[in-house]
Amino acid sequence: MTARRLFGLLLLAAALPAAAQNAYRWVDEKGRVQYSDQPPPQSVKKFDERKLQANRAAAGPQLPYATRKAAADFPVTLYVGKDCDQACDNARALLNKRGVPFSETLIQTEAELAAFKSRFGKEPFVPSMTVGRELEAGFAEAAWNGALDRAGYPSGKR
Repeated sequence: MTARRLFGLLLLAAALPAAAQNAYRWVDEKGRVQYSDQPPPQSVKKFDERKLQANRAAAGPQLPYATRKAAADFPVTLYVGKDCDQACDNARALLNKRGVPFSETLIQTEAELAAFKSRFGKEPFVPSMTVGRELEAGFAEAAWNGALDRAGYPSGKR
């Protein structure tokens, strides 16, 4: 009985790190934006830390290999605003319909606006989507599908 209890505790301990994951964003000494699941070096004094939450497309059974590969090589971020409404809903629906795992960033503070401008050299326009380093500003279904296709995301049910 003790061996079973120990085994159960080990399984529980192994599952704990998966329950709460953080993502870190900072600008390195060369001015490049860095993203990691590990905290930045101690020399970095200012950084953003966010809790990662699974979206509906990523929940459930394991994703197909092609989707996992595309997500690893070309992660998708959806940028939204608080008054985005139908256009942002349409963008989310497209990503979920294609089964694309994505993170969502709400742009509402001056710091978030400045970070967007700094990264892309453009005024924020929501919804916007990045696929890897490619930016699609404004929701246009054909353009967004094209960007996802080029990154290797399966087409899903269109």
